[in-house]
Amino acid sequence: MLRRLKVFSGQDIISILYFGLVILVIAYILGDGDVAKFFSMLVRMFPLSESWEAIKHLMSAIQTEGSLGATRHGESFEEIVLEYFPRSLSVIITAVFLAVTCGMAKGLFDYHNRYTYLNILGTGVTSFLSSLPDFFMIIVLQWIILIYFNFIDVFGHDQWFNFIIPGILVSLYPMMYFARVTFTTLANEDGEMYIQYARAKGLTHKLVVHKHILKKCLHSILQHLGVVMTYVVSNLLLVEWLMEYKGAAWRMMVAIKRLNVSRKENMPFVDFPEVGLILEFSLCFMVLLVITQIVSVTLQYKFEVEKRNIWQQIMKVIIQYVLVWCFILFIISFLNPM
Repeated sequence: MLRRLKVFSGQDIISILYFGLVILVIAYILGDGDVAKFFSMLVRMFPLSESWEAIKHLMSAIQTEGSLGATRHGESFEEIVLEYFPRSLSVIITAVFLAVTCGMAKGLFDYHNRYTYLNILGTGVTSFLSSLPDFFMIIVLQWIILIYFNFIDVFGHDQWFNFIIPGILVSLYPMMYFARVTFTTLANEDGEMYIQYARAKGLTHKLVVHKHILKKCLHSILQHLGVVMTYVVSNLLLVEWLMEYKGAAWRMMVAIKRLNVSRKENMPFVDFPEVGLILEFSLCFMVLLVITQIVSVTLQYKFEVEKRNIWQQIMKVIIQYVLVWCFILFIISFLNPM
């Protein structure tokens, strides 16, 4: 029974110990040889008592008022989230769909043509685009659209199709990442006995790849769905800000900017800090990441040869993100402009 409820494996424990050792080394270096000095400095910079009081204040606001706050115009933060987050969700769904489908197709193309003259369009293009910073690709493609395709309405969010261009731009780097993962996973299977046996039976190359190799590799490929979603969410802010697409990432950036009370244009918002709004948008993005990881674990389980305890894997994902959320909540609790 205890074995079934086990969440962390030996590899996980080793990773935790390694991470703790890295923290101690950093503390030793920054604390001039005194680890206790470093941690005491952190406690002074981020007092736990103040953080706990801020978190209790937010929780009490939910219990008493049913909301984390309101804007200077009287709109509750929940209304703002319901208005802006669906816009970003359209971009995220489009980007993830393109990154996974087109990325896998590009990886298959790279694998099929790795020994042909088309390899320059395969692994050559994938490696080149993967080596470029994602923000550079986004800005260059935005310029190309503005210069050569200026008849396309790429700014704003008013038209029903305005989410398509941001979705394509957000998906570019995750698409190349997924293509590289697909190609590498397929290439690692070269020379295996089941491939030689399938080819000896007279099966074509494409049939061997799609029916045998790809099916076996899907488990390893699907492990990277969470990474793809992380890239999409991280690129979302840049794209929304550059294209004036007023989604959740854009609105959260505005809320963070308004916490800077030293700027004159932010003075009207001093009495209406939008810390609660930042917290709600962060929770929405966190839930998306959790859902993606759970979907990834479920799909991996479907293609596993030796079935593992799926509930153990899901519980591990939940615990990991609970810890991440506690850290985010701790950081947000210090966003007090007053």
